[in-house]
Amino acid sequence: MGYNKKTDSMRISVLLLAFVSILISCGNLSNNQAQVYATKDGEFIVGIDTLNIELQPYVNPNKVSLTHAVKYRETYYCFFTDKKESYSKFFFVISNKGKIEKEIKLPGALTDCFYLDLYVLHDTIFSKPYMNDQSYYLDLKTLNWVETPEPDDVIYEDERYYVTYLDFGEWGSTTWFKDKLSGKEYVLSSSSNNINKIDSIYYITSGIRVLKIDNPDNMKLCDKEYYYQLIKKKEHSEGINSFIGTETIFDDTTYSQWDFKEPKLYIVTLFKVKNRLFYLCNDSIRTFVAKLENREMTPILSLERKYSTFNWHYSYRCQIQNDNFQLLKFHNESNDTYGFIEIKENKINIRYLNLKKN
Repeated sequence: MGYNKKTDSMRISVLLLAFVSILISCGNLSNNQAQVYATKDGEFIVGIDTLNIELQPYVNPNKVSLTHAVKYRETYYCFFTDKKESYSKFFFVISNKGKIEKEIKLPGALTDCFYLDLYVLHDTIFSKPYMNDQSYYLDLKTLNWVETPEPDDVIYEDERYYVTYLDFGEWGSTTWFKDKLSGKEYVLSSSSNNINKIDSIYYITSGIRVLKIDNPDNMKLCDKEYYYQLIKKKEHSEGINSFIGTETIFDDTTYSQWDFKEPKLYIVTLFKVKNRLFYLCNDSIRTFVAKLENREMTPILSLERKYSTFNWHYSYRCQIQNDNFQLLKFHNESNDTYGFIEIKENKINIRYLNLKKN
């Protein structure tokens, strides 16, 4: 076959368009390295980079731990807590490139507590001492914390249902589905706040279990004395022990909480790509993306190593973000380093944090 200048030019144009397309699709990841992985279940874009954050002018990075973080409008908002004194906390606004833009003074109610939540709700950043009527929102214009009435413990909302969740520690937990049309509330026992919806079906994952709910109105009808707004005001309460109206489509039956061992497979989170659900999972050696088929988790993409994700005690709404975006925190205990895993649709960005320790 002879040389064809027109054909070669077309090939070069196609390659350039493909390359630009990949760059555009990866651009929102803000990473140095981004690779497209083609699987039979679709493409996944995985980026890896490092954020250099200079904590030293504010606090000795060797003496604090990252405990809370959210990302809002391409900016990180983070709590760092003293390793020896949990009531000594620092709050920083950090740019998407790792620059500390502001250290924000904390009100006493946010420092004088051990259980604390930090989350984004309705385009507002909240911090809430657990089981305390005092809550605060961050005024983004003045960058001051402002006291506010306690917001609902909402974990999901659509046109039909308003879903709330409370964790009662050793006394269990409850998820409420409130029907906006009838005002009735339906309850189930669930230790999860990660809910996704495909078509009209709801899926809830709780680490070792995935529940499927075809119609929340088929769940246990809540006694009016146990409605969410009443229970949240009580000083003590217990979780509901009911799975009525749900179907368990995955369950790690090899694990028992009484064994005090890690499960063989742990579901870190679930996320949606083009109206399909995928799961980010950990086993003993690695973190991977999986799909659920025939009640089994089938790995489809390995992230090469294990990322030990964590949330602070009773901080369970922090990874819930807007626009199908999730922010997870991980900690490598062997070298005491931290990082973020950011997920939006088929894009997974792994960002190591270099706190520039001495």
